[in-house]
Amino acid sequence: MRFAIISVTKEGQKLASDMELVLRNDPTVIKVDLFHKNVKDTVSNLFNDYDCWVAIMATGIMVRIICPIIKSKLKDPAVLVVAENKKHVISLLSGHMGGGNKFSIKIAGVIGAVPVITTATDLNGKMGIDALANQYWFDVKQPQLIKAVNQLIAENGKVDLHLPSRFRFLENHPLVTRSYCIHIWEKSFIRASLPGKEFENELDLYPKRIVAGLGSKKGVAGEQVFFAIRSALQHLHLPLERLDALATVDLKKDEEGIIDAASKSDLPLEIVTLNEISDFKHVDCTPSKLVQREFGVQGVSEPVSLIRAGESSRLILKKTAYNGVTVAIAVSTN
Repeated sequence: MRFAIISVTKEGQKLASDMELVLRNDPTVIKVDLFHKNVKDTVSNLFNDYDCWVAIMATGIMVRIICPIIKSKLKDPAVLVVAENKKHVISLLSGHMGGGNKFSIKIAGVIGAVPVITTATDLNGKMGIDALANQYWFDVKQPQLIKAVNQLIAENGKVDLHLPSRFRFLENHPLVTRSYCIHIWEKSFIRASLPGKEFENELDLYPKRIVAGLGSKKGVAGEQVFFAIRSALQHLHLPLERLDALATVDLKKDEEGIIDAASKSDLPLEIVTLNEISDFKHVDCTPSKLVQREFGVQGVSEPVSLIRAGESSRLILKKTAYNGVTVAIAVSTN
């Protein structure tokens, strides 16, 4: 995720710096930038460059600034307001689809505050369809039905949710089972069905492609690679079944540990050539001096994950080392 933290006072600026130190060590945080004062121009000009804005200031200031620039709950970034005394973190905008509610919990944990969440489904211990889409990286095809689905759930109704067998893990998610009647079907996408006319009340979710890129030392065991993959996914609160593929560089295509982990994961292992990596440029990639020295390319796990996730992909977990194995995870944005 990409965070922008903006402050207006000296005390707020200090709090912003403290937040930055913690967030930069979070593997799910790809970028964090600090801004001070000039709030209207900064937010207006850079609003959609970040996934989440953390405003350390009065709520009214941010309300007045964002009102003219917000466009859609499907596209607008999350906006949080943090009290300067570190007591509360308010999820102000894009609580579900933009991840504002979960970001408010994250930031509250960083500074020891109480998250303030006001969405009805969350208050009733349920999971809205847009929150489900955000958590598991699903693309919503009929967004006009989100309100109706969430309203029924908030009023203690249950929505029929048809899942491909690969997503059976959702049957064990307590918030999902409180909100939906689960059905397994043979199609590759997810469908939420409301009572009423067929087709007119069906909301479809299509899984975005998620790829874990792997790098490793020579001779690493399959168990180590498999542990690294599972550990990386835990940072994202995703199960192994949500991955679409593993990827590595051609120099590692015969590495038994990686092959064994792919077999155990029941996932395809996709190979990226050194030439592909050499020609690849992406703002999310962090160059590795060691890899550059040994192989002549900027890195392995990050570029291979982005390349195999597809065009317009982005990192959701930056390269993270686990006992001789490096993992990065990317998702397609198409």
